[in-house]
Amino acid sequence: MNFLKNLQPFINPFQWIKARNFALDSLKFDKSYYDLELFLYSKILTNNMLHYGYFEDIHIQPETISFERFEEAQIAYAENIIEQIQDKEHPILDVGCGMGGFSELLSKSQCEVEALTPNKNQIEFIRRHYAHIVTHHCNYEQFDSIRRFGAIINSESLQYISLNEAFEKSSKILMPGGRWIIIDYFSLEKKAENQKPHHLDTFYLKAKEFGWRITYNRDITLNILPTLAYVAMYVNRFLLPLKQFAYEKLRYKQPKLYYLSQRLRAFIDRAMVKQVNVVDPIAFKSNRKYMLFVLEKE
Repeated sequence: MNFLKNLQPFINPFQWIKARNFALDSLKFDKSYYDLELFLYSKILTNNMLHYGYFEDIHIQPETISFERFEEAQIAYAENIIEQIQDKEHPILDVGCGMGGFSELLSKSQCEVEALTPNKNQIEFIRRHYAHIVTHHCNYEQFDSIRRFGAIINSESLQYISLNEAFEKSSKILMPGGRWIIIDYFSLEKKAENQKPHHLDTFYLKAKEFGWRITYNRDITLNILPTLAYVAMYVNRFLLPLKQFAYEKLRYKQPKLYYLSQRLRAFIDRAMVKQVNVVDPIAFKSNRKYMLFVLEKE
């Protein structure tokens, strides 16, 4: 009887009409003021930074990493970028600024910073939490400004931009003698012309083609791997066991619903496998490099 009661909304035509109306109303809902992803990140990461972090101790065990240690690694990551900024007298453009945590850190470091992101939810988040920061809601390729910047920073954002357009745009808006700081991961395998992430050797070729000189080149792959190991640990020791526990609980408590949910469970399993592969530190190290570059126009 409990099973039939739970199934009633699925076979009741009036409930389907209500569900359709709910779906139409949801399309009108502006998520900018309550985006679930940003809400989750803001509660987990109190510094509002969305990058991999940087661990000086590359041998740190994931079981010993606390939220505090992870946030310290994120600050260390940001400090590695700030160390490469020579000109703090002129504005800095933070391209792909995420939730604005790094832009705010730059602001506290006595830098005039402008933040750019095509994500409306991120823009609204920054405007609510860091109202003093100038924001630009657009793609980097579409960005235009009469100002010239002393530094341009792409922190885990270059991979989303065409290399040709990125080099052209940076050439136009960077001041003479300014620095373009890129910190991102690159593929070691050539797959396609405009692949994401970018092919590392292609990046080197494009830099030369567009007349850029790489003045600083550092491989920090080993320093970000603890983050992947940390996430992988939680997936394998918490999320996957919790998923299996929920499946078995459903199997014994509601066997009919368990049977009917086979496709849904298969979809969840495929999604979980995909996410596990993304955070596999061994796989990442074998086919990607995480690089910190400083480029100057020749």
